[in-house]
Amino acid sequence: MYDAFAENYLAHARDGVFNALYDRPAVLAVLGPVAGLKVLDVGCGPGLYAEELVFRGARRVVGVDASSRMVQLARRQVAGPVAFHRQDLQAPLSWAADGEFDAAVMPLVIHHLDNRVAALREIARVLRPAGRLVISTHHPTETGLTMAAATSPWRRSANGGSGAGR
Repeated sequence: MYDAFAENYLAHARDGVFNALYDRPAVLAVLGPVAGLKVLDVGCGPGLYAEELVFRGARRVVGVDASSRMVQLARRQVAGPVAFHRQDLQAPLSWAADGEFDAAVMPLVIHHLDNRVAALREIARVLRPAGRLVISTHHPTETGLTMAAATSPWRRSANGGSGAGR
């Protein structure tokens, strides 16, 4: 699903108000200092968090995403002590050892998962004891309003008129 619009998502997430000025700064602030830490980026998308984590001194960043195209973009976008894997986020991280990571971020991902419990259990397994996990999600009204606008008979048509009565 995400492969089809990966490049558009990169452009949107890099500079869009919600991602660039609200969610990313908030998640990184809650995560705190990462210098010298090994960090897991769950749902890494095109690598924007990984790039910032490397910049902030993370010893190693490993990003995982279900979209192969997002993983390709992340590999192209981010240099340094990073690795990216295409990974079903609800499946075991069989390549990761118990307690391998000091911290993890899961920004704007959890609401896309059907089996959130499995994903969170696996993240807990690969985090060291007292490791940090920061999760963010969309506000439920945002999804509802977006869906309503997309399906409303009152939305604007391509020629600028309302779609009412069609």
